[in-house]
Amino acid sequence: MLLRDVVTLKMKGRITCPKCGQHIIAEINKDVSAFTLDCPNCNHHFKAKTSQVDLSDIHSDTPIDVESDCYWEEHGEPRKTILSSIKPRTDKPMIASLLLFSVIIIAVLSAFFPTLFLQAPITAASLAGANGDLVLIIDNTSVVDSDQIMLSIDQENITFASTNNSFTASSLQLGEHKVTIKLSSDNSSSQTVTKQVYILPFDLSTYTIKITDGDPLTLEDSTAQLGWITSILIILSGVTLIAAIMCGKRKYSDVALIGSIIGMATIGIYFIGLILSIIAFWLILKSRDEFDDGKKGKSF
Repeated sequence: MLLRDVVTLKMKGRITCPKCGQHIIAEINKDVSAFTLDCPNCNHHFKAKTSQVDLSDIHSDTPIDVESDCYWEEHGEPRKTILSSIKPRTDKPMIASLLLFSVIIIAVLSAFFPTLFLQAPITAASLAGANGDLVLIIDNTSVVDSDQIMLSIDQENITFASTNNSFTASSLQLGEHKVTIKLSSDNSSSQTVTKQVYILPFDLSTYTIKITDGDPLTLEDSTAQLGWITSILIILSGVTLIAAIMCGKRKYSDVALIGSIIGMATIGIYFIGLILSIIAFWLILKSRDEFDDGKKGKSF
């Protein structure tokens, strides 16, 4: 009868004692899923598994003071000796995900209410001494002379200069202002309209005074001056949403990091979105080893 040798595959790995942190080199059979050992440094008796386990299953004596569960991770390319260790899994990626979802909510609100988004940068720009101009273009179908139009704004020492069917007021404080337009015409009774206007830097504040026979005097935005803010914030929110999902799934840390950086650009109401995105970026960076990037070892 021919006897064949029975070959047992061995795996050598490094394990960290959960009590004293001592690194232990252990050699076990490759098909073993769990084993117990004593730490040579502190004599602590504990159990280790090669699959994801709960804290209560890792050892029998002393609980581990970590934030969540532990997992067995293999690093590097396939080789005869695999250095393995039990590492704590934290709540940092989940917290980062919640922060990024908060950033998205703030950004969406700012997209539908652009003045909320503008509060923080406008306040900062005003403190830095920036100001803006207001241009009122006359759309006159009733042939009303420009000297029959009287304008005022709720800021002291501001006058409107008239040129080529338009009025311009310079050096205005940024933010919301109230403009009053009074029309005195020989063919119609006097009309007065009051309108809230938003003063932005870089000559972005342009409105149109519409004067039509038989219709009331109106003041309208001549450009969608805040529409571009809505579009940008929606795009930024979409990218940040992808980052939040990646954090929740603990996948692709690079995508999560880039998404958190994009989230900083949403700014938010009084920089809240910026601050939350910075915290999320830091949490992702600190817990990057917990993400499955498809590059490092395999997590079981």
